[in-house]
Amino acid sequence: MNITHLFPVLVPALAAASALGGEGKRASSPAAVSRTGETPVPPLIADLKLKARTDKENPIDYEVGETIRFDFFLDGVDKLPANAPEPFHVVWTRTGDDGVMLKGTNTISLASGFSVETSLAIPGIVRIQGTLYGADSQKIKDGSNKDIAFDGGAGVATERMQFSAPEPADFDSFWAEAKAKLAAVPFKDGVQLIEVFPATSNTNKYHFYEARVPCLGPRPVTGWLVVPRNAQPGTLSIKATFEGYGMRTNAPALPMGVPGPSQMIFAVNAHGYDMTGRDDRYYQDLNEAINKRGRTATYGLMESDYDDPADTYFYYMALRVVRAFDYLKSRPEWNGRDVIAEGGSQGGLQTMWAGGLVDGITQIRPSITWGCDVGCPRRGHTQLLSRERGFPSVPGALYFDAALHAKRVPATCRAEIARLGMGDYTCPPRGVLRSDYNMGCSVTVKLVQGSNHGYVPPEPNQTFTLSRAGGIDTIGK
Repeated sequence: MNITHLFPVLVPALAAASALGGEGKRASSPAAVSRTGETPVPPLIADLKLKARTDKENPIDYEVGETIRFDFFLDGVDKLPANAPEPFHVVWTRTGDDGVMLKGTNTISLASGFSVETSLAIPGIVRIQGTLYGADSQKIKDGSNKDIAFDGGAGVATERMQFSAPEPADFDSFWAEAKAKLAAVPFKDGVQLIEVFPATSNTNKYHFYEARVPCLGPRPVTGWLVVPRNAQPGTLSIKATFEGYGMRTNAPALPMGVPGPSQMIFAVNAHGYDMTGRDDRYYQDLNEAINKRGRTATYGLMESDYDDPADTYFYYMALRVVRAFDYLKSRPEWNGRDVIAEGGSQGGLQTMWAGGLVDGITQIRPSITWGCDVGCPRRGHTQLLSRERGFPSVPGALYFDAALHAKRVPATCRAEIARLGMGDYTCPPRGVLRSDYNMGCSVTVKLVQGSNHGYVPPEPNQTFTLSRAGGIDTIGK
């Protein structure tokens, strides 16, 4: 079974908190804090947090066969109310890239946690999940009626993890041809800018525009363009930001955020729809037309979507990414040097496309990057720790794989993976780490224990930042 040993060990929860940088103090729940002179608000069971950390500060610093220890503890309140359904217990499950599943139950309290030990006999990822129960065997819920739970993991010799599918032999020629087709579509004379006026005091410092830029494919590049007023030629860096997966069913809100005084930002809409002047019905109809299966977003998730990778939804989305930078670089305010891409989830995927496809890219900042190692089958089709949702594992989808585009990021670029959730299986650690290792430029990546796709645990919590420059790994907290 390739597990050295796995058993509960009681450890002081406060010691675990101290090892996370909490100096032995628990994070107080907002519900347990009162203003001076007011009656203290009693603690709530719903404010509890179930957390765990690995025995090593770096959760992916394990070798094949080495013991990995997960220390579980409770946090979030200083004390429990009198009616707390103690004793609490945690039902946990261990899975991993070795295909082994183990389960267990351990008691836990504010004063005492427990440990689970395991190992992995191959390079890969171990995942551990736990759910908190009360003495009545009922799940403990938080204030949003969600299970109080933990989802995290550890990595073993991760730099030796294999990519799940071979790279298409014509990957580079495929994208060279795509970019050549895009270059044949003129855009400068067709750009439309409509100034908008959001309710913000920043309008006296910035121009806000709805931007529309011609592009190859069924829709143009659209989004919000924010430009500092009175910017002189050659003075601004340029940045495009990209958004996550999904579709709107109503008109987007006007932009509120602003860049610094020396930067121009294009907040690119993923789908190329009109940003203003439309009623909700327009967005609902477009949503249904794109998804073809009702209003639930499903674009790019079916195997048949990739029968012709040069005529699939993400092909045109990727070209809109390139065209957004074509436009930004044509602006006279650009300083001719700084070219930045940023986004999370699907936006992280688009950011990696920019890293591999945009000439002169100087900085990329993806977060919880979606679409890495899409050859890894989705859940139910492999013993590996698999993706819960996303690209189908078909050859045509590989042209859009973020980890393959990572190999094309220029060495002169700087990359920062702003968050890698150790419990994120929409964007699994395995694939995001492969995107890191595939880049030949300087890279930092922040590992966040207990973080899934939409959740980051409050402090104290285990986080670790890896830095790599010139192909040499350097490690620091």
